[in-house]
Amino acid sequence: MSASPLPVLQPAAETARRTPSPGDGPAPRSATRPQRVLLVGNPNVGKSVLFKNLTQHYVNVSNFPGTTVEIARATASFGDHRFEVLDTPGLNDLAPRASEDAQVTRRILDEHPEAVVVQVADAKNLRRALLLTLQLADLGRPMVLVLNMLDELAERGARIDREALSAALGVPVVGTIALKNHGTEALVEALAQARPPHAAPQAAGAAVAAARCATGGCTTEDAVVHYQRNRERLAEINRILAATWSTSQPRGASLGVRLGFWAMHPVKGLAFVAAVLFLVFWFVGLFGAGTLVDLMENGVFEQHLNPWAIRATDALLPFPHQHVHEAVEASLALPLTPIRDIGLGSWSREVVRPEYQVAAGVTLSGGQQVLRFLHDFLVGPYGAVTMALSYAFAIVLPIVTTFFLLFSIMEDSGYLPRMAIMVNRAFRLIGLNGKAVLPMILGLGCDTMATMTTRILETRKERVVTTMLLALAVPCSAQLGVLLAMLASLSLTGAAVWLGMLAAVILLVGWLTSRLFPDEASDFILEIPPMRRPQMTNVVVKTLSRLNWYLREVIPLFLVGTAALFLLDAVHALDWLSRAGEPLVQGWLGLPAETSNAFLVGFLRRDFGAVYLLDAAIGPTPLLSQHQILVAMVTITLFMPCIANFLMIAREHSWKVAWAMAGFIFPFAFLVGGILHRTGLWLNLF
Repeated sequence: MSASPLPVLQPAAETARRTPSPGDGPAPRSATRPQRVLLVGNPNVGKSVLFKNLTQHYVNVSNFPGTTVEIARATASFGDHRFEVLDTPGLNDLAPRASEDAQVTRRILDEHPEAVVVQVADAKNLRRALLLTLQLADLGRPMVLVLNMLDELAERGARIDREALSAALGVPVVGTIALKNHGTEALVEALAQARPPHAAPQAAGAAVAAARCATGGCTTEDAVVHYQRNRERLAEINRILAATWSTSQPRGASLGVRLGFWAMHPVKGLAFVAAVLFLVFWFVGLFGAGTLVDLMENGVFEQHLNPWAIRATDALLPFPHQHVHEAVEASLALPLTPIRDIGLGSWSREVVRPEYQVAAGVTLSGGQQVLRFLHDFLVGPYGAVTMALSYAFAIVLPIVTTFFLLFSIMEDSGYLPRMAIMVNRAFRLIGLNGKAVLPMILGLGCDTMATMTTRILETRKERVVTTMLLALAVPCSAQLGVLLAMLASLSLTGAAVWLGMLAAVILLVGWLTSRLFPDEASDFILEIPPMRRPQMTNVVVKTLSRLNWYLREVIPLFLVGTAALFLLDAVHALDWLSRAGEPLVQGWLGLPAETSNAFLVGFLRRDFGAVYLLDAAIGPTPLLSQHQILVAMVTITLFMPCIANFLMIAREHSWKVAWAMAGFIFPFAFLVGGILHRTGLWLNLF
């Protein structure tokens, strides 16, 4: 090695401030600070964390025009220097026929020719990063190379001579540990020294082929030229690594390395999956959907916020009426099982309720009728405040918060890709691969949000099949808590039948839906990051970012759904629809007529339908037998989650796809429920 490698954990600022060596190439005409920076890099290299370190969380996320790929942009401010930062999608190749993410990154590079490109690299996987570096070099753009995760590189006994690497590439090389916010200021200082890197020698015709592909006219011959060009780049990379990379064998594998291998072991990996699912069940299904929801719904909204909103609306929109008053009890408990907990306290309060009666003998004038309509729209039984916002903040928000927190911990630890590997073989049976487990697990928190995250899947087939299964058979956390409470009232046989029915439906419907796209398939290529201890700062930032999405994207859909329910009630369509469904509910499902309203409300809010059934199953005056509880659970589980999910499907795919899915799911749910009812009677299961 021509120069002694710098200590891996040496402050990166020293590298950024060094005097350029003769091999660095010509320096810029003036060390000007850029007005725009593009973060580019492979997946899972810490771009998002570095983006957060630069911008201090002030993020604007939007879809790139004409695609479903999200782009984050924000303003960074260091002293008197302000500049815009764009976080581009992670990519492995700038190939002519690359993924949609790579195409978007290439278009962003073309649209901002004045911007400085900051390539973020995983220091442990320098060979892969350098391939992208040399591809970017052909574009002739000023660059800075960031070697991230230097602490993990040191743990593996490896070193990178950043001085030699900078001389070989001709660009500033900065070392960072993004999770600890080390090296961020050094990167900002290095931006003024950005310059185009040295490109590998290029064969005749390669530049012409690349230009043709950049304009959308790529041919098979051009792809072959690109392949040959990559071979030339790899030869150059081998020369660079020989001069800059050194390694020594560590004494023994760290605990994180061993856990990473155990999580993918055929036997030990299954134990990991079981432990994670149990943790999701307890933290989200019992603690989030039970303890926190009860505290927020009864202790905050029912006892305080809703009564205040009702009184304020009565004062602003007066007409002669009298609200119902009743005692609302709230409690705080630590859950152990779906039916057992450790009580920590309870309290009761007499409050005003949305239900009311118009004063006897009073005929409302036209103006009073308008005031009453607006009053009911805001704080009536189907009001925007008393139903939509109460539902969104008191019922769903605690559940999705606990799920987002747990999901962020699993994501930051590096476990999610390993779970994808463990379930890949099973998912292949339904035309998917292991990547689909990520939105499926996220669906246990919120199906509406999970539908949007199907964008990570590469083909339309995978996105549609996963969306169908989310809408059909993955209960969201708000519904899951109710279903678990109902499940606790069943025998082991009933619980096994419910779980078996869901598994069979997922396999059957997934397989049938995948047959609609016989020619679409994708390879299962997944970056496996090291297992690491989650950084709580990073976990909190990710959780808050997802909650910000929830508040911006989903709550408006809840308001729309509740408004639809309010209008149906205003024109007395709810009662008519409920009566019209009674023959189907009684005759086909074998359930009491009183439960027909649960399935009507189930479309607008599936978990509310489940609450209706829960009250009928284990309430003060239960109406359902063990057999009927099982039939009701299977049927309501297979309903489309809510109108918000329906609207999200239309947004992500099309109205045609949304209506097609709804047209299949509702009849299918009743079909399966009716078959289960008759089969259960025939086999005398209960």
